[in-house]
Amino acid sequence: MIRPLLRSSLLLACVLASGCGPVQESEPMPTPEGTLAQPLRWPRWLRVIGSDVLGAVTGAYLGAQNGESGGVGRVTGAVSGAFTTGVGASSEAATRETTTQGVSAGRRASGDPSNPLNPFDHIGKHHNAALDDTVSIIGPGGCIPNPFPFPFPRDRTQGPIWEYASKALNAPPELLKMPEFEAAWHDSLDFVASAADEDIGVALQNRVKSGKMTAAVSQRLIRYFTAVAPLDTDTLIETTKSFEMETLADKTLDEQDRTTLLSGYSVARYSAAYWAEHAARTTASPWCACGK
Repeated sequence: MIRPLLRSSLLLACVLASGCGPVQESEPMPTPEGTLAQPLRWPRWLRVIGSDVLGAVTGAYLGAQNGESGGVGRVTGAVSGAFTTGVGASSEAATRETTTQGVSAGRRASGDPSNPLNPFDHIGKHHNAALDDTVSIIGPGGCIPNPFPFPFPRDRTQGPIWEYASKALNAPPELLKMPEFEAAWHDSLDFVASAADEDIGVALQNRVKSGKMTAAVSQRLIRYFTAVAPLDTDTLIETTKSFEMETLADKTLDEQDRTTLLSGYSVARYSAAYWAEHAARTTASPWCACGK
């Protein structure tokens, strides 16, 4: 079940234009030196980005497994899983409570988030394009009521997300029709929802114990979140690129773990740019009930 992931949820709302939602108290930010001995929680402004990253990573891992079992290949499954779950996580985060406090949008709210050195850079690009489409899907008239008045309607967004994946990413129809792929999508979103209310390190370690994430990916994500938590979106994007370079050069990673991490980092960069741009708007974002 989806718990206020997005209540605690990686709240996009936090990234929104001025005047949307109640004022929230600021939250302490962990230091880059934080370790598992020091509980790591997302600062409010980072929650929506963290949601997107976890969605992409967990979707990529389970998508790869389904892609292999479905005969379409692990990489194809990973790309499809990372995109569908990354967009799903972002959409769910967008429909929860909102706040204008705590966003650190950096100096270049509309800066270029691309990194052509990442072979999965297109996942993040499509993530942002799909979010723009999602506004009209969830909110008739092109705006989203916040907080959403009833449980988030995954049944309303799944079809359009699947259609986008098929057309823009050439996701194989046989993969998208697999009951196991849909089940993995829901499982990943449920995890993202619950992880928002927990210590990140513990949540990721529990994911490893359940066999739905490798220890190598978990360890690197904990280090990544610790490093980016205190940063504004500009610096987060550049720091993410350094993690991508490290991942590409890491000989200890197998190809599936490398694909999983690079998928998540791609979404992180584009998500940061997307929500920073919405936060910098002088008029309300459509993700914030269209009010000033």
